Amino acid sequence: MSPKITLTLFLLLCSFFSTAQDMLEASFDTANAEMRVRNLYHMIAWHMNSLNDYQFDQKEGYVTYTIIDTENEVKAVPKVLGTFNLQDTTFLWADKNSSIRPSLSDQVNAFRAQLPQQYRQDLFKSTIDFNKNLLALFCTNLNANGFDIKRQGNTIIYFALMQIDIYEAGKKTKTLPPNNHVTILENDAAINTIKAYHREKVEINRQHFMEQLSMDEGFKRMNDVNAKYWLNDNGSTALSWPCELDEKSTAHWQVFKLADENRFFVTFSADLRHTIEQYAYEIDINAAGKKIILGAY
Repeated sequence: MSPKITLTLFLLLCSFFSTAQDMLEASFDTANAEMRVRNLYHMIAWHMNSLNDYQFDQKEGYVTYTIIDTENEVKAVPKVLGTFNLQDTTFLWADKNSSIRPSLSDQVNAFRAQLPQQYRQDLFKSTIDFNKNLLALFCTNLNANGFDIKRQGNTIIYFALMQIDIYEAGKKTKTLPPNNHVTILENDAAINTIKAYHREKVEINRQHFMEQLSMDEGFKRMNDVNAKYWLNDNGSTALSWPCELDEKSTAHWQVFKLADENRFFVTFSADLRHTIEQYAYEIDINAAGKKIILGAY
């Protein structure tokens, strides 16, 4: 084979792998945006929280959460994607891990087959951020309710949450099949109201950081702003800089309604530099003027 042909094939392969990686990165962004909203729904619906105690029962095929606020229990059917070894920074697919029951990893092989070749090997070097991206994409493919990530010693386990059963006082009160349980609405007015609220709070934080406002004056002005936008005046008065409410650090603005309740929310993602988090304000969709906020999540 001539050097010219070899170079051409090499460039074509580089182009192919670059395109495949670019497509994967784009799919990560879409999947993360979707799954952050789904997890947010569960935070609202049953107080999904990293502080909740949990028991992972592989034999029964459930993860059981004890809700810290209510002592209620939630049982979720998990599908395990894989585990990450913090000591050697390697990711092991769940279906190649003998410690994970096959019934919990039966969706992994089909998912892995869709990925670029370098991620199909049983074990590969990875990072926590990349693992989170894989998990979001895995959950989107399964139409999962949400996902969870738990550290066990030097290992992190990544899993989708499929059917979720909610128990109150030992009695099952609700079953949530795998799905998206919110309805996205078009409502630019509500989004613009929340953005205006953020701009006022960011300006107070900026002035405090620049030593143009004392802490006492900063808290007073925060209370004044909350009174303009909150129906019960319970908004946060915290002062911080950089401020995560800065519009340059937010994205994925949406308005949604809970599918099974007449409750409405404005949601957005915030780049906290070390992670991206999803937040929401519950709003009175029929309120006039700026005073629309009922609560924050």
